[in-house]
Amino acid sequence: MAKKKKGGGDEGGEGSASWMVTFSDLSTLLLTFFVLLLSMSSLNDKAIRSTFQNFDKSSGILFFKNRQKVRLNSEMAVKDIVKSLKSVYLMDVRDLDEVTKVPMDKNLKLVISSGNALFVKKRWAPGSFSFIFGDQLLFESGRAELKPKAYKALEKFAVFLRQAPYRVYVDGHTDSRPVSGRRFASNDELSLARAMAVARFFVDKARVPPEKVAVGAYGDTQPLMPNTTPEGRRMNRRVELIFEQVS
Repeated sequence: MAKKKKGGGDEGGEGSASWMVTFSDLSTLLLTFFVLLLSMSSLNDKAIRSTFQNFDKSSGILFFKNRQKVRLNSEMAVKDIVKSLKSVYLMDVRDLDEVTKVPMDKNLKLVISSGNALFVKKRWAPGSFSFIFGDQLLFESGRAELKPKAYKALEKFAVFLRQAPYRVYVDGHTDSRPVSGRRFASNDELSLARAMAVARFFVDKARVPPEKVAVGAYGDTQPLMPNTTPEGRRMNRRVELIFEQVS
C-alpha cells in the first residue's frame, strides 16, 4: 500500500490562505484609521467653539488654540469677578439695588459709611454691568493718587480684562460739595484725575491693552443718591467701572 505524503496539497493551500485573512483585516484597520484622521482634520473650528460657548474654566474663559475666546455670559462674568474679589481685605461686595431701597436700613448705612463697599450694578445694555468703588477704597479724601491697598482689587479686574472679550469705561464722579484746597479747580477736574489714575494702573502696571480702556469724568452731574445726607454724598463720590462686551 502506498504511503500518503506528509503535508499534502490541500493542507498546504489552507496554510497559505490563512495569512491572507490576517493581512486583509490589518489593511482594513489601517484604512479606517487614516479615514478617521482625515475627517478629524477637516472639522469646522467655528462649530466647535459654538458647541462649547456655554462652558467655562475656573477663570471664566475658555481658550482655543488660536487664542479666540468664547463669549461669556454677563451673569457668569460678574460671579467670577466677585469670587476672585473675596480674597481682597476689607471689601464688602453688595448689589446696588439693595442700597437704593427707601428707607435705607441701619446695616446698609454702616456699609456705606465704612467707605469699603464695592457695589455691583446690572445695566440696561445686554452683556454689560458695572462695579462701583466706595469713596475710601481707592483714594484719600480730595486726592487722586491710588492707595496701595487698591492695587490688589484692581488687579482682579485687570486679569478679567486681559482674558475676557470685554472693554471697560472708567468713570469718575464726585458729590455736589465744592472741592477744597489748590489741587483741583473743580469737581470735574477731580473726577477726571481719579478716572485717569485707575486707567493708567490698568494699562501701565496691569498690562491691559489700551484699546480696552476708556475714561469719562462727570463731576457731580450724575448722582446715584441725593446729596442731602452723608450716605448719599459718600455714594456719589465714586469711581465706576462699566464693562461692555466687545463684538
